[in-house]
Amino acid sequence: MHFALGGGVSGGLYGEAPNLARLDDGGNMGFGVDYRSLYATVLERWWRLDSREALGGRFVPVNVLV
Repeated sequence: MHFALGGGVSGGLYGEAPNLARLDDGGNMGFGVDYRSLYATVLERWWRLDSREALGGRFVPVNVLV
C-alpha cells in the first residue's frame, strides 16, 4: 500500500483490489501496483528526469499526479 499526499496528487484508488484466491507459494498476496512505477511517476512527471537510468529499466508511470 502506498499513500500520496499533496496539492498535485490526483486522488483515488489505483491498481487492483486484493485477491485472496491468488496467493503465491508462500501465502502472500500479489501486488497491484509495482512500486517502481510510482517511482517512475515521481522521477518523470514531477522532477522531469529519465527514470530508466535510476530504475534500471522502463516502468509505466501511474496517473497519480495532476
